[in-house]
Parts: sequence; C-alpha cells; structure tokens
Amino acid sequence: MTARPNPPHRTSTTKPSGPPLQTTPTTLLSPSATLTGTHPISLGQNVIIQIRARLSSTCGPLTIAENCIISERASVGLLSSPPTPSSQGDGTPQGTSLSPGVLIESGAVVEAVSIGAYSIVEAGARIGKGAVIGERCKICAGVFVGEGVEVEDGVVVWGSGWGQYRREVRREVFEGGRERVVGEMEGVLRRGWSGK
Repeated sequence: MTARPNPPHRTSTTKPSGPPLQTTPTTLLSPSATLTGTHPISLGQNVIIQIRARLSSTCGPLTIAENCIISERASVGLLSSPPTPSSQGDGTPQGTSLSPGVLIESGAVVEAVSIGAYSIVEAGARIGKGAVIGERCKICAGVFVGEGVEVEDGVVVWGSGWGQYRREVRREVFEGGRERVVGEMEGVLRRGWSGK
C-alpha cells in the first residue's frame, strides 16, 4: 500500500481586499457586483448597484451621487489608463463622476470623466475615456461615444455612432419626467430587493 501525498498547503482562503468604499445606509450593493481598484469608490444615498455590475477605481476615484442606478452587467470607471494621464488641480488622478439620478442600463460601459444629472445611458452603449456627458442627455442603445467627446446638456445621441444627435425637446410636460422615471424605477428595484 502506498501512502497518499499530502494536499498542497494553502496560505490563505480570504478574499483580497477591494478599494476603499464609502456608502450610506440607503445604498443597495449587490453581493455579486465587482469592485476593483485602489482609489476610493463613493456611493451616495439611494444608489442601487445591481447584480454583476462592475465598478472600477483602478486609474482614478469613482464617485456615484445619490439616486443613481447601475444596472446588471454595466461597467463604470476607467478600465485602463488614459492615453494622456490627467489629474485634478491637487494632483489627484482624474476619475469618473456620476451626478444625481443617472441611469446606466444593462451592459453599458462608461469610462467618461463625468455624466450630468438625470442622464440615461441605454443598454450596450459605450462611453470612451475622457468624455463629458451633460445633464439630461440620452445615449441610445449600442451607441459609441468616442474618447474626449463633449456632449452638451439635453442632447440625444443615437444611430450608428457619434455624429447623429438631436437636442431634446423641452416642454413643461416633460420637465421632471426623468426624475419621475428614475424615482419609480428605484422604488420597483427596492421593493424587489427587499421583498417589501
């Protein structure tokens, strides 16, 4: 009879620590969401991060303001270093910042510097490094917004890529419409999450 070899010795079974994370009691963060990087990630009040979403602070801090929703399989934050390293006035690397009420739908990839309040990035859209998206914009499904592009407030980007856009119609009837849509979606997701 031969002796059985000893199993390989493992040094640790603990999960490596993630980036510094700041949340609030009203933040809903799925256990299956992936947080990577070394810079801080800050999640505001009533933020919802759904299953398999990916937040990256590898190349700069990530700030997500209140009432934002990051849908399943969406990716937010720089995935690799920008071609020309940029920094804020204090020398801190430029990261990604989402203003209040931003909705990032399923499978979208956002590497923008900033996205303005109540903007919507639809499913499968991609926003390149260094792009700046204004307030109440809509990036339609599957559209690519290139690196460093600036989209003015209230613009809808659609079609087969950047170059096809229109200014959104602004009427009294539509004022506050995005806020209501994001608020209702947040309520539905919270009830589904908590069962209440």
